[in-house]
Amino acid sequence: MNLTETMTEESEMRSDYSLYIVALICFMIAGVILGMDQTISQVSTVSIAIFVILGVLFIAGGYTLRPKALGKVPETPTISTIETIPTSTPPPSPPTEEQVPSAPTAPPPPAPLPEEAPTPAPAPAMEEPAKVEEEKPAEKPVRRRRRKKTA
Repeated sequence: MNLTETMTEESEMRSDYSLYIVALICFMIAGVILGMDQTISQVSTVSIAIFVILGVLFIAGGYTLRPKALGKVPETPTISTIETIPTSTPPPSPPTEEQVPSAPTAPPPPAPLPEEAPTPAPAPAMEEPAKVEEEKPAEKPVRRRRRKKTA
C-alpha cells in the first residue's frame, strides 16, 4: 500500500456511518414533533410513528452494511534469509536391529471343558393352511391380427 492509496482510503466515509446519522436525524425530528404539540393529534402521531420506523430501518441498514470484523491478524515478522554453513558431520548410519532377550512366557491356561447344554425341545410344527387354488379363467379366444389394406 502506497501513500496515494492511504490518502484515498482515509477520505472515504463508510456508508454505515451515514445511515446511522440519518437514523439519528429521524429520531430527532420525531422527538421535536412530540415535544412541540401539547395536544397530540392524529397527524402528529402518524408522523412520529413514520420517523421512528424510518430511524429503525436506517439503523438496520447501517448494521448490515458495516464491515465484518475478522479479528486481529497477527503481523508476521519479516524473516531475512539466513545462510547455513555446512558442517562436516558423519553420515547417519543405517538402523541396526537389536536383539532383545525374550521374557519367559507362561503356558496358556487350559481350555475349559465344554459343558453339554440342554437342547431345547423342538417346537411343535405349525400346520400350514391349505392353499386355496385360484380358479383360472377360461382360455381367452385368440385374437387374429388385422391385415393391412393393400392399395
